Amino acid sequence: MSIKPTVVVSIVVLVVLLISACDPQPTFVLPTLASTVDLPAVAVPTSWAAVPPTATHPPTPTVTPSPTSLPTATPRPTVTPSPTATHTPSPSPTSIAMERPVLIGVTPRLSDTTPVPTAVPPMEVPEGAINILVLGSDQRPDWDEWHTDVVQVVSIQPDLPAVTILSVPRDLYVYIPGYWMSRINFADMYGELYGYEGGGPALLQQTFLYNLGIPIDHYVRTNFDGFIGIVDTLGGIDIPVHCHLEDHWPYPDENGEYPVKVMVPGVHHMDGETALWYARSRMTTSVFAREARQQQVLKAIWRRARSQNLLTRVPELWSQYRQNVVTDLELGDAVALAQIAFRVDEKNVRMRNIGAREITPWVTPKGGYVFLPNWEEIEPVVSEALGPVPEGRQWRTLQTVEVWNGTGNPDWEDLAADRLARQGFGVVIGEPDRRDYAETQLVDFTTTAKGSARVYLQNVFNVWGENVILAPDAEAPVPYRLILGRDYQACRFP
Repeated sequence: MSIKPTVVVSIVVLVVLLISACDPQPTFVLPTLASTVDLPAVAVPTSWAAVPPTATHPPTPTVTPSPTSLPTATPRPTVTPSPTATHTPSPSPTSIAMERPVLIGVTPRLSDTTPVPTAVPPMEVPEGAINILVLGSDQRPDWDEWHTDVVQVVSIQPDLPAVTILSVPRDLYVYIPGYWMSRINFADMYGELYGYEGGGPALLQQTFLYNLGIPIDHYVRTNFDGFIGIVDTLGGIDIPVHCHLEDHWPYPDENGEYPVKVMVPGVHHMDGETALWYARSRMTTSVFAREARQQQVLKAIWRRARSQNLLTRVPELWSQYRQNVVTDLELGDAVALAQIAFRVDEKNVRMRNIGAREITPWVTPKGGYVFLPNWEEIEPVVSEALGPVPEGRQWRTLQTVEVWNGTGNPDWEDLAADRLARQGFGVVIGEPDRRDYAETQLVDFTTTAKGSARVYLQNVFNVWGENVILAPDAEAPVPYRLILGRDYQACRFP
C-alpha cells in the first residue's frame, strides 16, 4: 500500500515522542527459550530489518514480592484473525510503500500459571490510514537489557487529515506471540536478543496485532540523548504544566547530590533536559498522568517545529535524527511527512490513552507488578482511536470557547485553553473585565439546546449550576465564555 504525502504528519511528529519515561526496573533473567516454547516458523514484512541479538544475560533479582492470585477477568473472544484488505490509493510524488501486516499463526503455550489470552479481532482502519509505532527506549551501548518504556501509536487518517496518538501503558501484561506472557515493554528486547526475524519491532508488531488488534505499519525508536537533542535543536519548547510536580533532578550537583526540582502550574519554557525530566517525573504523579505529559511534549515539539518553518531543513535535521533514531522510514518519507505537518489543523490531532479504567493492577506469580488488560473496556478506546473521527466529536470542533482569566494567577487562561484544545474545542483568549472572580463561571450564548456543549464544559471545569449564565445571543462572536475564578483546579481532569 502507498500513502499520499498529503495524508500523513511530519517526521517531526513521529520522532518527538522519543522520551524514555522509564523507572528503574528489577534486573531479570531471560527465560530459557528452548524449554519454554517451540517457536513457529515465521515470516515478516521486509521493511522490518533484523538486528543481531546480544546473548549476555543479567543476574537474577534478589527481591521477589509475594505473588497474589489472578483476578477474574472478562474472557476475550476466541477468534481466528484474518488478513485485512490491502488498499491501493492513487500514486503520489513520495509514498511510503508497505503491506498491511497480518497475524502470524502461533500456538500459545503457558510459561507460568498465567492463562494466555486468545487473539483479539483485528481492528478496522479507514482507507489509506497508516499506524506508526513510536518507542522511547532506555537502551545504552553497554547494556544487555533494556525496555521501550514509551509506547505510542501514531495513527494517521487521510480524509481530514486527522492524527490520533494512542498511549499504551508500558506495564500492560500481554502475550508475546511465540514466547510467553510479559510486559509489553519487553517485547522489543526479546525480539532483538532471541533473533526474531525482523527484530524487536517485528515482534512488537505481532504483539500489538495479537493483544490489541492494532496493525502496525512502521516504527520509530530512540533514547534519552536523541530526545534531548531534538528539543535543543528546536531551541526548547513551551509546555502548559497543569499539576504541581516534584522529583529528583537526574544530574548531581557539585556535592554529588541529586536536588529536588519543583515545577508549579503555568506555562514553562523547557530545554531538552528539563522536558525529559517533565516527561519522566513520577514522584508526585501517576503513570497515566505521565503518559499524558508525554503526549503534551509531542504536541509542543510539533507546534515549535511548525512555528520555525522547518520544512526546508528536513534533510539537515534528518541526518541529525538518524544518529539517535532507529526507523524503517527513509528521507523521502520524511520530506513528504514534513510537508503535511505544517498543514494539519490542531483540532484534528487527538490524544487517547489506555488508562486506569481499561486495566486491572495485578502481581504476577514471579512477583512483577503489571496491568492486566480489560478487553471490554480497551476495545472501544482502540476502535475510536483508530477509526474515523466520530460524528459525536464533531460538535466540539464546530464550537469555540472564549477563556477569561478572572484571577491574578498567571497563565491560567493558557492552561484552560490547552485543556479545551485537547478535547477538540476551538479557543480564543479574551480580556477579563476584572481579576477577582471567586468562582468559575460559564456564560452560554447559544440559542438552541441542539448540540449543546454546556453540560460537558460544566463537567470538565467543575462549574456549579448556579454559576452557569444563560444569555442567548445569536450575534455573539462565540457560543461560550469560560471565566476562571480562584476555585479553578488546574490539575483536575474528569
